[in-house]
Amino acid sequence: MGTSLDTPDFAALLRRHRRASGLTQEELAERAGLSAASVSLLERGLTRTPQRATVEMLSAALALPPTDAAAFMEAARRVRRSDGVSSAADGVESIAPGLSSSGSLPVPLTTLIGRDHDEDALLDLLAHPTTRLLTLTGPAGVGKTRLAVHLAATLQREQGQDVAFVGLIPVQEPDRVLAAIAQALDLRAGGARPLRDSLAHALRDRKLVLVLDNFEQVLPAARAVLELLIACPHVKALVTSRAALNVRGEHCFPVAPLALPTPAEMDSVDALRAVPSVALFVERARAAQPDFAPTSLPEARLVADICARLDGLPLAIELAAARVRFLGPRQLHDRLHAPRFLGVLAEGPQDLADHQRTMRSTIAWSYDQLTEEQRRLFRSLGVFVGGAAADAIERVSGLTDEALLADLGALLDASLLQCANSTDCADTPRFTQLVTLRAYAQECLRAAGEWEEARRRHAEFFLEMVELIDTQVLDQVEGLMARLEVEYENVRAALSWALEADATSHGLRMVAPLWRFWAFHHFQDGLKWLQRFITMAGTSTSREELYLLAEAWTGVLAILHRQDRLEQAREAGEKALALRRALGDKTQIAHAMSNLANPLTALGEYEQAAALFEACLALHRETGNRRGMVFPLLNLGGLHYEMGKPREALASYEESLALSCELGESDWARALTWNNVGEAYVVLDEPARAVEVTEPSYRLFLREHDIFGVATCAITLGRAHWRLGDFAAARAELDDAEQLFRSLGNQTMAARIRYIRASLALEAGDSETARADLVQALDDLSGQTREGEYIWWLVERAAALACRRGALERAAQLYAAALAHRDATPMPLDPAERALRARDLACLLAVLGNDARESAFAAGRALSRDDAIALMRHELG
Repeated sequence: MGTSLDTPDFAALLRRHRRASGLTQEELAERAGLSAASVSLLERGLTRTPQRATVEMLSAALALPPTDAAAFMEAARRVRRSDGVSSAADGVESIAPGLSSSGSLPVPLTTLIGRDHDEDALLDLLAHPTTRLLTLTGPAGVGKTRLAVHLAATLQREQGQDVAFVGLIPVQEPDRVLAAIAQALDLRAGGARPLRDSLAHALRDRKLVLVLDNFEQVLPAARAVLELLIACPHVKALVTSRAALNVRGEHCFPVAPLALPTPAEMDSVDALRAVPSVALFVERARAAQPDFAPTSLPEARLVADICARLDGLPLAIELAAARVRFLGPRQLHDRLHAPRFLGVLAEGPQDLADHQRTMRSTIAWSYDQLTEEQRRLFRSLGVFVGGAAADAIERVSGLTDEALLADLGALLDASLLQCANSTDCADTPRFTQLVTLRAYAQECLRAAGEWEEARRRHAEFFLEMVELIDTQVLDQVEGLMARLEVEYENVRAALSWALEADATSHGLRMVAPLWRFWAFHHFQDGLKWLQRFITMAGTSTSREELYLLAEAWTGVLAILHRQDRLEQAREAGEKALALRRALGDKTQIAHAMSNLANPLTALGEYEQAAALFEACLALHRETGNRRGMVFPLLNLGGLHYEMGKPREALASYEESLALSCELGESDWARALTWNNVGEAYVVLDEPARAVEVTEPSYRLFLREHDIFGVATCAITLGRAHWRLGDFAAARAELDDAEQLFRSLGNQTMAARIRYIRASLALEAGDSETARADLVQALDDLSGQTREGEYIWWLVERAAALACRRGALERAAQLYAAALAHRDATPMPLDPAERALRARDLACLLAVLGNDARESAFAAGRALSRDDAIALMRHELG
């Protein structure tokens, strides 16, 4: 559609100036920041509508004097006019020369980080003929504009496409959007034809990508844009908006925050610095403080935690990084973890739009466009921690049914809320907010005077959820424990409210049933909450609070026992039993007896434990409570096991299982018993049967997120695999178990696992790994209740290490010291351990001879505990 002109056309002028400068197309392209293909298309006249920004870059690269530069620009304008783009006769005229055009792409001064995958996916989408309208959606500050500009520049530079940028921030009325597009294209209305028709006529043959930025404030204009695209088959629109346009043919691409570090990346400085969110922080921090460079692992982890706190949101990360110069990483980290932290994310670069220079104003830009009811809902969401399901939101906000669903949808559309099904409660959609959005919602809650009332409603809802736990039975409402795990941070927030509001009764009503949840998860946190509210309750006299206190002390007992803090567990059990006796309920007294007997068993007070179990079972028989007998029978089996009677233990376990099956209890209620059966089979040297009965319980505990159950089964499986000779499987199980027990705060079990790992390493001929495991076990065991018992296990294994190293006299002394104490206790020895011991003792006899061995054994038996430990440390050191 070009026309013959008396003066040289643009393509000819470009070739003339390039040749006069002595540049190849590739050299000119490099100087101008374009692709060689773009320059080639322009010189051949195949790009019929050269954009102003492209022409300006070429003029600068050619270093044209002012007169030549003006002629060069005018030639480009003539191409656009001759192409039918801006003919007055067609109803559209060119803007007068000299007026600025918003159509030129912004040229970012910073690199785009962490969007390679998004860029590839979006370029593929844009290349598809059916993609005419592509909308980048996402929350405030996620980087939609930056990504769109980068994509447009790539299309322009590498594919020679025409692009035009239309910034809609100044446009307040939807009916002004077409005018903004016309201005960006250096077009204006002329004649009587409506602007819509004029634009359609001007663009109908052009191949163009329109970048429409910040469309969320003019969403009603979506129809006009769609009509323009329908009329202009070669035009595509790349839109950025916090909400989708919701029109036919729209392709939505949610722009996610930048990736955060994975657990595997947290152990390497280089790996952390390669993570997109961390890389962005470091780059922007260095712009503010040139010598900023996290070189140590603690420094890199601090930066990673800052990025995680900000949900990987690019704008928030950039605003935070700029503060490094004044605060330093540690102080910045601490301030961002304060309840009201949005003030830290302020004073962004001057070239940003006003609503993007602080995180608060960025969010306010979206908040101000909501209806009053939608704002109230948004504010209510600020009280939740980690999101919530619809029933919780309904209670706190006061909205119901259609109004709630409609307003939730509006917040989702505005990217002020996210929705996803929980992995643990797949049928329960969960609504979450980015941390910056939640902080702003809290500010609005306080400003509206709604903060305290929202927290009270929140606490009441989660009290009702917690009270669904039946404290009388192990089996619970289906899915309740999984829901509590998902909502745990909200449960903690409700407990915090009770603590701050001095609402002792509310707190006790929560912690009393929650101990059955805490007995399998979050040991240390649960113990803290139980002890706090027990202290708050003081010497309560009402029957209701006495009952709640008895439940709370039972929870303290259960957690302390599972952490092997046995003396404290005994004290808690005695308090619970005293409260149960004061209340006079025989069933509850029986439960308290059985619970107290457990730490007594572990402490070796077998007669007292046995008496309590028998009294407990007698009370249950007296009251006809057969269900109440299931767990005492299980625990009685544990007493037999500790006393070195695995066959009697197995009989008790099987009686407990039979009664449990008869009463219809769930598989989960019986899973721990099956693990104990497996443990008995290990000691009875039936490792294959141990694996067979334990693995189903292990899988069930995994599914139910029962951390203690998983860890306990993993130890049994590890010991069975060792006996079966599968060292790799044994080590994998034991590694998992150790990690889980450490997370639960049980150092004694961690030490025991290290002892077993050392045994495996010695059988595999790896003395150095065995030594390291024993050193760690010795550290873990220090100061623990059962140190006096388990220390001799470590002494024996140090003897095995000395034997492998050829220090045979020391090995004999250590063996003699260990055996004198280990064999004095009834705790059964695993067959794999017995075999290891037998081989070592046979080796010592064969190499040292009987007299030398007996002499070393005599010296070993004479060692005091401290001397034996010193000799072991010498071997390990």
